[in-house]
Amino acid sequence: MTSNPLALDPSWASPVPLVDLDTALEQTLFQSGLSREALLKRLIADVQQPGLLPLLWLLPRRWKLAPAQLPTRLQQLAGILERGLLSPLLLAALADDMPNLRLGDGRVVADGPARNSMQLWRREAISDGNLPTSLGAWLAHGAPNDAPPESSQRPAHTSPQSSQLAAGLLWCNVGLEAPSQGQQKLNRFTAQILNRLGANLIAGHPIAQDPWLMEGCCSARQWVGLLLHQGWRIKAQLRASVASFGLGASMTITGQGWVQVPLALPMRTGMLDTEGQEQQALLPHSCLELAMSHGGQSILLQYYQGTEGLCGWEALNDLERPWQNNRQNGTVRYLGEPFEGEQLLQVLDFCDWMSLVHNQQSSAMQLPYGGYGSLGFCIDTSALIQQAMTARCDLFPVLLGGVWRERLRRCSQDLHARASQTLGPGHHQAAEQYAQALMQIPSDLSLQGQQTISEARRRLKSCQPSSSPFRLVQQWNVPST
Repeated sequence: MTSNPLALDPSWASPVPLVDLDTALEQTLFQSGLSREALLKRLIADVQQPGLLPLLWLLPRRWKLAPAQLPTRLQQLAGILERGLLSPLLLAALADDMPNLRLGDGRVVADGPARNSMQLWRREAISDGNLPTSLGAWLAHGAPNDAPPESSQRPAHTSPQSSQLAAGLLWCNVGLEAPSQGQQKLNRFTAQILNRLGANLIAGHPIAQDPWLMEGCCSARQWVGLLLHQGWRIKAQLRASVASFGLGASMTITGQGWVQVPLALPMRTGMLDTEGQEQQALLPHSCLELAMSHGGQSILLQYYQGTEGLCGWEALNDLERPWQNNRQNGTVRYLGEPFEGEQLLQVLDFCDWMSLVHNQQSSAMQLPYGGYGSLGFCIDTSALIQQAMTARCDLFPVLLGGVWRERLRRCSQDLHARASQTLGPGHHQAAEQYAQALMQIPSDLSLQGQQTISEARRRLKSCQPSSSPFRLVQQWNVPST
């Protein structure tokens, strides 16, 4: 077992200085003059903030917080994670029991009262205002000169991610750029437009008889088809990168200024190396990336089952983290060929249907976090897309459990029967593909047999970055001998 699974390779070419989390915590302790006990108390205060809950997973083993140190509502989760790294089996068990863990109700507050997944999916207004219904109004939000690129040079945020642990260590990436405000707004609007068009599938609801229209289009297929006809370049492609649940960290070092602290979630794989030791890897984040461009406009979205409270489209408005999400340097791994033309329209139909099923199931059972974990993680929805569209899977770990697959299958079957008279051929096909993919995607809960293990190892290698400062990732890129 690797003693420091988040160790970094100092020779990896990075445009910004990097330091590993274990070193950052040690330097924080040394520079602050605090005792380890005092520093742990500050960590506990941070972890109680919802945005920093994943720290329970990300902290190095020597900094793990014992259940007795935490507030009551977090003790059950901490007990599961106290002694070691997560594994596919443990992640799946955690996801299966997530509705019963005492983590609050897990509902998402978006522009007002807490909402369930179906309400979030079919919103016609987001924090920036009402959704535009014409191309002109839509594109006006992303005027190229709307605002210059944002920078996190000043830690002026009030979000939980900005809380200071000690001696300049912040739970945010100070000094990295984000898309301009106009670009972020355009990405957000475009994501919700696609979600709202997909929500026209809801049968038995007034919106099914009076659908919401964008430039006269009532489905994602129609709208994207219109844009393609007008000369837009649009493609979708499955991608994987290192997961950090949106968290970042940075600290000041005398003489260097701000130094970035890459975060990731190490996990056991359930596979042994040649010396009989269980191999470790970093948990991937996976999604379907949608890139749209026309003239000077560019839009970037992602589709996945996320912690935002629904299964659907979200803006790709991340800070530019060169160790994690750069689309050119190998830290993002693309899986298979892009979906373009008619195949792009087919994958949009499939995403519509999967959102309908997952958001309906989540809302019906009042699942926390929109069913995240219970109905699969981001990896599982990407696996379903790839299996349905290409009859293969290049992702690991696939964790969607058997009882949840059966619930989703029954939900899809029921929705298909209720809406069979109103569905177009694309959504009919998507419903059939979804049911088949649920049965065909692999399960990494318990790997047994040489063929199964070899295939799992192939999938794991396929979705690890081809270039990374994390030594643990680099080990998976060494050719087999």
